Amino acid sequence: METPLSQGLLITLVGMGLVFLALILLWLLMDVMVRLFTAKHHPTASETSETSLPEPTPPSAENEIQDRRRRAAAAAVAIALGLQSHYIPPVKPPSSAPTPWQMADRLNRFNPIDYAHMRKPRGTAR
Repeated sequence: METPLSQGLLITLVGMGLVFLALILLWLLMDVMVRLFTAKHHPTASETSETSLPEPTPPSAENEIQDRRRRAAAAAVAIALGLQSHYIPPVKPPSSAPTPWQMADRLNRFNPIDYAHMRKPRGTAR
């Protein structure tokens, strides 16, 4: 006679086995579909020669010096902008008094009639 524990373990093992079997079948199905529906294109020698990039030419010394000067100028501008102190005053100074809209909202939030436990039962008049 099997105990409930052994029955539970057997059901668990069968369930887990079915789940992993389904995952493996799905993986194989996707692999087959990818192999079937992907276009296989093998480039010929003439296609590879057309698409190859030309070899880069080494920059001349003057171009390299200009490039370094531009980079140095950009770095100097970035550092100068970073060292500047930026103070933007607020558009409107904060006031201590709330606006009428804020006051109405605050009063509505603390209105005891809105609380469910404070409401009168249905059918009673105020």
